[in-house]
Parts: sequence; structure tokens; C-alpha cells
Amino acid sequence: MDGGAASPKSKQAQGCLMRLAIPFLLVAAGLLAGAGRLAYIQHYEGARWSELAKEQHERTIPIPAQRGSILDSEGRTLASSVRRRSLYFDPTMVSDARFAAYTLAPLIQMPAAELETLLRDGQQRKTAEGKPCSFMWIKRRLDDAEADAVAGVLRGRNMRAFELQDEVIREYPQGRLACHVLGFFNEGGGAGAGIELQFDKALSGTDGSRRVIIDEDRERLAQRHEADVAPRDGHSVVLTIDSHLQRITERNLKLAFDEHKPEWAVAIVMDPKTGEVLAMASLPDFDPAKPLPPTETPAERALAELALRNNAIGANYEPGSIFKPFIAAPAYAEGTTRLDEVYEINGPSRLFGRRTLNDTATYDRLTLAGIISQSSNIGMALLGGRLGGERIDRYIRSFGFGALTNIELPGEENGQYADRAKWTSYSIQSLPIGQEISVTSIQLLTAFAALANDGMRLQPRIVRGIVGANGEIIEDRSAPIERGRVISQEAARAFRMEALVKVVQEGTGKNAQIPDHQAFGKTGTAEIAAGPGRGYLKKYVGSFLGGAPAENPRAVAMVSIYKPSGSKYYGGTVAAPAVARILAETLQYLRVPPDAKSEVLPIAPQVDGPGGSVRP
Repeated sequence: MDGGAASPKSKQAQGCLMRLAIPFLLVAAGLLAGAGRLAYIQHYEGARWSELAKEQHERTIPIPAQRGSILDSEGRTLASSVRRRSLYFDPTMVSDARFAAYTLAPLIQMPAAELETLLRDGQQRKTAEGKPCSFMWIKRRLDDAEADAVAGVLRGRNMRAFELQDEVIREYPQGRLACHVLGFFNEGGGAGAGIELQFDKALSGTDGSRRVIIDEDRERLAQRHEADVAPRDGHSVVLTIDSHLQRITERNLKLAFDEHKPEWAVAIVMDPKTGEVLAMASLPDFDPAKPLPPTETPAERALAELALRNNAIGANYEPGSIFKPFIAAPAYAEGTTRLDEVYEINGPSRLFGRRTLNDTATYDRLTLAGIISQSSNIGMALLGGRLGGERIDRYIRSFGFGALTNIELPGEENGQYADRAKWTSYSIQSLPIGQEISVTSIQLLTAFAALANDGMRLQPRIVRGIVGANGEIIEDRSAPIERGRVISQEAARAFRMEALVKVVQEGTGKNAQIPDHQAFGKTGTAEIAAGPGRGYLKKYVGSFLGGAPAENPRAVAMVSIYKPSGSKYYGGTVAAPAVARILAETLQYLRVPPDAKSEVLPIAPQVDGPGGSVRP
């Protein structure tokens, strides 16, 4: 036998092995390719597929944070948030719209046919990507009875397409009270205006979330507690506003508004010793729960939007005669004039260059105190001529005009006050009588409060502090903020007692007299400018700045009535009575004892005319 040749049996075995090897190799190659593919997917696409699997078997349920409250200075709630349950459904899971509608509709006070239409519409709705819609609201903010009834039915009948979700809603338990201070908040549009907007970040908090495991029918199987993120509720903002004083202020402003029917009106009350705003009102007003109600015409819409503006900080206007103390007081304090110095008025008209100024009555002579109490334009123009532009400009800026007060509210205007380089040839006479400058009500009251606070100007404040959800103090804003001394303590007191008191005792502000207390103040009636270089409209803004008691002022207040209808428009007529009522009720609420029976000493007039060396 040839040893090099294979036997027939050996060849047969080799052939068999070859036939077996080919499928084995093919299977092995397939397994290797599959393993390679699996390795590729695991390495390069594992994260994506893992996330897809989690999306199919896990669901995130949001846990909304509780928005912080807004409280008045006494802890009374002005705005708060409450949790309400809302009903929604997944249209892709609704199998019998009619059955669902007639089951749920009676529980939520909704017509069954209307709910059935909603369910069927949802089944037809597509997302922006063209996919079936999987979320639609049915009814939001159910009351507790409705929500409990729905929850029981959903559990009892295994209605998996429907679910209740917690929502946090904003409530304003005092209605329209202090609406311009509070602003408004709604889930769809967020914060708008007022404290709600200014302190939105502090009030909002941070939403939490909960992860749950679901089956193919999206039924909850288990909860992954380790994945829960607890919500952090928002802080609460404590205001300087006292809701009782706010109500007093709004009620009395409304009386003036209804009587004189102006375009708008404002009232502010402040503690002159601290700069705290105790009340701030603006009319027309709005309901913070429904800030923009449905309107039928563009005109109605415009009026509704106008009502949202806080005119106390956001409306500029020429102040008129109410501005006179802010020139006269520092002139007196610097020794440029005396309160008993007599000025030759020779009214009721007087020519200054090519311009004629008029007084409302004929005065031959007036002391400086008389110029303020009788509101003489001629007398103030004479004083302006003596002072010159540099000092007038310095006085105006020292009281804070032309700049924001930085009160903690959005939408504050800084008025309009030109640099000296842009003054007109009339400015030295115009500015002392409150022309060629526009101001806001908050600027005026802040400046007036400096005269009541013995010459120290404070920043107005409307927020006392921020408190955490657990009661801890986050920010303490209760300390007064000094912005600079405008005049000496002695000069401020003398000007207040001998000039501003005289306004109320025997001058243009007699309607501001109040029982048991000596008030002080200043009237203002300004013709409204039509625009730069366009003259005036023959429309007016009547204002009054007042405070009491004169010896030791506990409150200052102002009212401005913009474009009153009818024949009455003087500040002493349309605004002073409202300030008197507000101050009288405020002092009663603050339990300020009646003044001691004393008379303000009369000023002995000197008839030697302007000039000479004088001291305050």
C-alpha cells in the first residue's frame, strides 16, 4: 500500500468535516458580526437607546413650587399661592370618548356633549412634529370637592387616559387693594408689574420633580424615590404698606376721583422719619386676578392697559406752584433771603423781560412766607432772579429731582429736567414756579418729606424685608437710607412752621385743615404742557403736599388730580380736601395724640425790601 495516498474512508471523513465546517464558520462569522454590532451599539449608541427605554418605562411628574406671599407691614396677606388640582388627558389613550365624557362631565360641572367634543378633537390633534397629541387640559383649578370626586372615579374605573395634576395659582384676598404696588401674576404670562415683577426671582422658588415607573399602558407601577427632587418654595416679601392705611387712602382718593372725574389720580402716604411708604394708590385701577379683562374694541383695550400704569411713579407732569418750597427753603437756609423779608410784588401782573407773570390775586407786598402761603408767582420769580442759575440748579438736584428715587418698584420715571446748558432765557423765573421741569408724585413727596424730616432726605422704601418659606429672614430692609441733607435742621423746622403752616392756616391750602392737629403743606396748580415748544393745553393738574403734626410730623401725604373735569381744578380745591381726610384718619389710626393748644407765632414783617446780609 502506498503510504502517501489517503484511504477512501479518510477522504470521506475529510469531506464530511469540510461540509460541517462551512456552516459552522458562517454561524461563527454571524455571531462575531452580531457581537461587533452589539459592541458598537453599546459603545456608540448605548446612551441614546438607554434614554429611549427610560422614556418608555419612566415618567417625570413635576412638583410645582409654592410661590411666596406678599404681606403688608402687619403681616396681613395681600397676595398668596394655593395648590389646586387640574384635570388633563392623553388623547392617544382614549378608547371610548362618549363613555369618558358622560362619566366625568357631571363631576366637573361641564356639559357632557362639550367634553365629548373636546376629547374627540384631542384625538385628531397633531403636534408640531406631526405626531399624535398626548396632552390636553380638560379643566384647570378644580375645587376640592370636584377633584376628590374625579380622583375616586379614575381609580375605581381604571380610566388611565385621565389624570389630575397639582397646579399653584395666585390669589389676591384683598381684591383690588394696592393693585399697582402688587402687580399681578398668572401661570400663562408670568409676573407683570409691581412687586410680583420686581421680586419675581425671590417669590418664584424652584419646581421639583418625581420619577415613576410605568407599564406599556402608561400605568404607574412604582415610584423611584431616589430620583425625587423636592421643590423649594419661594420667599415672601414684606411691604412697608399698611393695608388699613392703604384702604383709607384709596377710599378718599376715590371720593376725589368720582367728584372731579380726572384722567387719572394718585395718592401716597409716607413716614417722613423712615422713608417708608405707608400707602400708594393710583386710579384708574385694576383687578390683579384679572388684570386685562376681555375687551371688545381697541379703545377699551387701550383704557384697560392704561389702568395698569402706576401713575404714582410712572407719570411725569409739570408740578407748578407745589414746587416753590424746594427753591425757597434752601434759599432761606443759605441766608439769601429771610422768611420775614418783604418783596415788592406790585401785582397782579409783572413783566420779566418779554414775559408777563400773573398772580391769582393782587398783592402789593408779601414776605417770603407770604409768597409761599399765597403762592405768588411774581414773588418766586423775583427770588429766582436773585438766586441765579447755578444755585437754582443745585437746589433742585439736592432734593433729588431729575433722578430716580430707586423705590423698589418697576416702571419708575425720573422726570425731565434739562442741563443748565439747555435752559431758556426764562428758566430762572420758570423753574422757581414749577415750570420747565416735569416730576413724578413719588419724587415730590420724597422731597417734601425732607422738609418734614428736619432737612434730611431719605430714599423712599416700599419693601421692609424678604422672609424664607421657613420663616428665616433672607433680607432685612427696615433701616432708613439717607440720601443727604438738603438744608439744616433749624432752617427746615423754621420754614415748615412759619411758611408751610401758614399755607394751611390762612393761605391757598385752607381746605387741608384737620381737627386736633396743625397741618402744613403746599398747593399746586399746573397747566399741562402740550409738548416741547407747543404751549399749554388749558388743562390742569391740581396737587397738594401735606403733613401733620407740624411740630413733629408723623405722616406726609400727597394727592394729584390730572385733568379734572368741570370748572374746579386748583390744587387747594381738588386735592387738599382729600389729603386732609387721609391725614386725619392716618393720625387717628397711628394713635397720635392731639396737638397742645398753641399758636404759631406771627412773623413780624420788615419793609426794607430785598437785599442785605441775612441769616436763617
